[in-house]
Amino acid sequence: MSGNEFSKDALTEEEAFWVMWYFLEGHYELAGGEFDLSDILSASQPFEFDDNGHFDGQVKGNRRVAPADNGMVWHWNEAVKKYREHGRPKPTPL
Repeated sequence: MSGNEFSKDALTEEEAFWVMWYFLEGHYELAGGEFDLSDILSASQPFEFDDNGHFDGQVKGNRRVAPADNGMVWHWNEAVKKYREHGRPKPTPL
């Protein structure tokens, strides 16, 4: 699997929730403890790409939908791996 293809793991709703938690945690850590949801959403914005990775609307041929920043796919796959290795995150002690 390349870094711009989603893993083929099937996730339950609960598993997807915890993967999303790891995904967001990874971005929080990457940003040095700051969190800008608008950056994550804009980088994850779906675009149609052709076989060459172009998203010019005039290009004909096969299309695939992927995030604007294909690095987001890598981050998602890393979150899936982390969930598979660690399971649910440990609760924060109260």
